[in-house]
Amino acid sequence: MDAPDPTDVTPDPTDASEEAPAAPQGTPSDLSGGPNSVSHLRRYVSLRGPNARMWMAVTYFSLVLTVGFLLVAVSLGREVFTGEATAGSVSLWGSAAVVMAFIGPGSNVIVLRGLPQRITRQGISADSDGVTVLQERKWWFPGEGTFIAWSEIRRVREVTTGARRHEFIEFVLETHRSGAELPNWAETAEGLGLEPAEPDATTQFYVQVPRDHGEKILRMIERTSPLPSVVQRDPLAG
Repeated sequence: MDAPDPTDVTPDPTDASEEAPAAPQGTPSDLSGGPNSVSHLRRYVSLRGPNARMWMAVTYFSLVLTVGFLLVAVSLGREVFTGEATAGSVSLWGSAAVVMAFIGPGSNVIVLRGLPQRITRQGISADSDGVTVLQERKWWFPGEGTFIAWSEIRRVREVTTGARRHEFIEFVLETHRSGAELPNWAETAEGLGLEPAEPDATTQFYVQVPRDHGEKILRMIERTSPLPSVVQRDPLAG
């Protein structure tokens, strides 16, 4: 029997797995993370309420009025061009065109500018890395949000305040967040007229949530966080 050739070495499959580069840890996750990401979305509570449907209805109404304005303007121009127009018809069609231009094309500028932000996917997610508060990018809205690692969170709780008893989720962090790093829809204690519960906290901000969503978010964080004690259920009196 021939002796084995020392140069003929078959690679051990276990060596390949040991030499494979490790995936980077602590990658901030977002709502678009797929199942192959380092820490894909585990749990999610949507904060997109009925206002999204209202904005879509307003946009549809504004577009209908824009089409009406164009039809009125074309009819008025045709009558003036053909010489069939009278002083009364010009006054009537002209007034209708001005009104429809204001609430049609005029309102389109405002409505379409804010529409993507109102109808985009938005909410709070929790996974093995931490919590993400995010409004996804959509069309010309660039998206906003912040990622918070579990080690940064001191406390999360629900706060009900204001004359209409709006619900907020309060985040108290051990680390610094500047105003530019927080979503522009995040509120401060001063903005809500509240006394800071922990003046020594580095960062404290509030996110308004639809009614009856506060407990869902607290349960999600409680079930996902490595330290469920960060969740407290002692809301401030409004």
